[in-house]
Amino acid sequence: MSSQHGVSVTVSSPAGSGTSPKAASRDHILEAARTLFAERGFASCRVADVARGARMSAGNVYWLFDSKEAILRAILAEGFGNVEAMAAEVADAYGPARRKLDLLVDRTLAFYDANGPFVVILGGLLGEGGRELIRTLGLDMPAVAGRVHANLRRVFAEARSEGAVAPADPDLLVTLYIGFFNGLLITYRDQWPGLARDALREAALRVVGYRPAG
Repeated sequence: MSSQHGVSVTVSSPAGSGTSPKAASRDHILEAARTLFAERGFASCRVADVARGARMSAGNVYWLFDSKEAILRAILAEGFGNVEAMAAEVADAYGPARRKLDLLVDRTLAFYDANGPFVVILGGLLGEGGRELIRTLGLDMPAVAGRVHANLRRVFAEARSEGAVAPADPDLLVTLYIGFFNGLLITYRDQWPGLARDALREAALRVVGYRPAG
């Protein structure tokens, strides 16, 4: 278990890779819950559904999580921690702006590939007025979003100063960039795995007005 800016994060590891039976069971539960919550919506799922998806009894699920909300909290905390880590890594990277933009797109694609269900679950919660639910889980989403935005703003402000992107407000560039990926994944979730990564890279850079060197 690790902590990202005050958010407790547990990073799952593949079952059967030297983890304890308890950790492996936890991973199976979270994997099943991610799939179900993303496909059906959090409100439409029960602990029994998660147990069925994880191929274990509801009692085993309750042994590790005392409620459906506790499962959701673990999923969201991990996702928030991952996106914060991604943004901080890129913002702190050394090198010229265009190299950092390349790194940003690489890390963003990797994040969405690995955390697609989290993005869909979060989008569904927000669309159903779930901000209060997230707050009651002890997760400060506005603070997380603020830190991610601030780090990405650093990247785009530097890129603008070096003429690597359109001369627009860096806050707007962050909004356009994140909105591009969120909208695409949430709207075309089933098609996402088959989308050409080179085309996604080019489209994401075009959204922020990327300007090649020279």
